Amino acid sequence: MTVGSVETVPTCAYPGCEMPAEAPAPGAQGPAPHFCPDPEHNSLGAFRKIRAKRQQRKEDKRVATEAKKAAKRAAKEGQAPAVEQQPWPAASAETPATGTTSGTETPHPASEQDTASEQDVVAAQDVDGEMAALMAMTTAEGDRAAQSRDALVALIEQLVTELPGYIEELAVITDSAAAEARIETVTRACAQRILAAEGRAALAEEAGDMAVAALDAAQEKFTEETTAIREETARQVADAEFVRAELERYRERVSTLEVRLDAVRDEADELRRERAARPTADQGQPRPAGR
Repeated sequence: MTVGSVETVPTCAYPGCEMPAEAPAPGAQGPAPHFCPDPEHNSLGAFRKIRAKRQQRKEDKRVATEAKKAAKRAAKEGQAPAVEQQPWPAASAETPATGTTSGTETPHPASEQDTASEQDVVAAQDVDGEMAALMAMTTAEGDRAAQSRDALVALIEQLVTELPGYIEELAVITDSAAAEARIETVTRACAQRILAAEGRAALAEEAGDMAVAALDAAQEKFTEETTAIREETARQVADAEFVRAELERYRERVSTLEVRLDAVRDEADELRRERAARPTADQGQPRPAGR
């Protein structure tokens, strides 16, 4: 007996798409296409879709967890204590009152009935205390078991919620086309960043060259101005030295002229004194006859 094999047509790998995958081109090598002819259904789109779904599941899970925690807190705050623990009965019960005499005991029927009633009450209290203790222990054990069950249920729900996302991501990772598309996208982004960085580096280098050229021009201009100032200062200093030398020479000539002027003044004074003395001498001498 032979069983005929049924050939299944692969569907589109895009999440939620049930269209058949695109047929491979005749003579094409490599893996068959995994997506339908829709241009938006590709490896990168599938990766983004799966990532968005996973983020949504995480958000839904977080909201549900917060709601459960709020409900538990409200239940704990609104729930009254189920069983109040009663104290255990005392070790020694009260003894029934009996009538006694100094020598013999005389029983009374009413006292015996009262004693039996009291014993029944004490026994009922003991039973109630033991039942309350057992119920408290059972409640505590039930609370711990409920907490463990809740934790286990939460872990199972978390696993059930995250398992499809892990399966989809595993499918994308094992898909060579998706991996190649992701690598190509990352490579393209890196290339664009490298080009942008190289452009910024070129602009920075050009700006640095311009700044260096401006600095060199400013330094050259400063050197020329400094040289001109030094030359002008040296020329002014030389002129000042020349003027100082000429002034000293003029001072010497003035000193010489003053000396000569003093000598001339002395000679003039001498001649003036001689002229003043000469008429007096002429008056003292006798004049010749006939004059």
